[in-house]
Amino acid sequence: MDYKDFVSKPKSMLIAPAGYGKTYTISECLAYTNGKQLILTHTHAGIASIKEKVKKTNPNLNNVSIETITGFAQKFVLAYCTPDEIPAPNTNEFYKFVVIRANELFKKRIIREVILASYSGLFVDEYQDCTETQHALIITLSEILPTRILGDHLQGIFEFGDDILVDLTISEKMQGFHDNQYLLTEPKRWEHHNVALGESLKIIRSSLEAKVDIDISKHPSIEVIIAPEADLFNIKKDYAKKIWSLQKERSLLIIHPDTSSINPRRKVMSAFKNSFHLIEAIDDKDFYKISTLLDNSKTENIEKSLRDICYQLFSKSQLNKWFNDKGLVNKKKLDEIALIAPVKKLLEQYKIDNSFLVISNMLREVQRLPDMSCYRTELLASLLRSLENAHNDLITVTEAMTKRRNQIRRMGRSVDGRCIGTTLLTKGLEFDTVVILNAHKFKCPKNLYVALTRAKKRLIVCTEKQILSPYKN
Repeated sequence: MDYKDFVSKPKSMLIAPAGYGKTYTISECLAYTNGKQLILTHTHAGIASIKEKVKKTNPNLNNVSIETITGFAQKFVLAYCTPDEIPAPNTNEFYKFVVIRANELFKKRIIREVILASYSGLFVDEYQDCTETQHALIITLSEILPTRILGDHLQGIFEFGDDILVDLTISEKMQGFHDNQYLLTEPKRWEHHNVALGESLKIIRSSLEAKVDIDISKHPSIEVIIAPEADLFNIKKDYAKKIWSLQKERSLLIIHPDTSSINPRRKVMSAFKNSFHLIEAIDDKDFYKISTLLDNSKTENIEKSLRDICYQLFSKSQLNKWFNDKGLVNKKKLDEIALIAPVKKLLEQYKIDNSFLVISNMLREVQRLPDMSCYRTELLASLLRSLENAHNDLITVTEAMTKRRNQIRRMGRSVDGRCIGTTLLTKGLEFDTVVILNAHKFKCPKNLYVALTRAKKRLIVCTEKQILSPYKN
């Protein structure tokens, strides 16, 4: 691909299948641009992926700013709108308002001058996930800055209610981007790791586009386990044995097909002794629900509040040794009395000073109890940090949590190690080894394609059926 030609146009568009070098293309294109470039994407995972690639040629990330579309829009809305105009944070109304209001602001001369003074060009990654509302905002920005959009119609997996995704194939909607259209045609992610896997995924992509059933057993580069779903939880079965055999993998992603609830992933983590890191949604309601619970805690109910919060963070079987329906269990054995004493002491201290810092210390002491396992490490870390920030800054835990999650939304986060997530949480990421659980349960070709293309070296597909047909509701 001619990177210089791609960035020389006022508007240009790149279609790139997963693993074909889209993020690498952004990194290479930066060498042919002048001034500071703004790179927008949709998720914190996307930010982390772009940063990783760009740092290989630009370690200090000079002359580049990488943010989410919503995070970028939010900065201007919070700076130029009065608080009473803005809906409550972390609601669907808030995010849609932010994009619509930012689009209005970007049409004002003074704001355009601010943007022009700050940036010389714009890249928008994962464009297939842009809603019509976000697309309108990008069109406005393209009138201010040279704009390059990159995407793939087979990876548009997000849903935003009545705000439909933009159709990349309609020229009238794309407003000039089709005039300079480019296409990546060769797999890159696998060329130094597993060339055969890259070629298999290329064939599978064609089948998905044509809505043809896929016989996963016909691809030797993909490890296939045909087994009932229940075998995952039976240590004697090959399905479970395969997952246990991966415990020493340094770069492992397990993808669950159910995106509607955290509970199926929690069940898997429990079966494998919390040996995976749970990838959290950036705006999971529990972050704010628990923060509100902490803000509303009173001295008379703090013990029960602590119990309720702990059951959303730690192993239930271990917590049952220390908590009952009312709060802490009244221990009789001397060694157990000594172990729970720090928590009891902090509960008494809280009744005196009502400090968020004391609650933070309580959670830390619960975590130190014998064999206590935390299955939501990111949620716990965010709660601890927010409690401490709320104490130091004299604000509510909810306010501190909102600031923290907004910072992560803007800056991204690193996701690596041994993880479990869904396609919605891992699109844009890549791992050495990927396991797809219950692949037969994918009912959307786009979600299956995203799942299949996360692996660099080794792909393991677990399914009840060797024929995958992700086209039926």
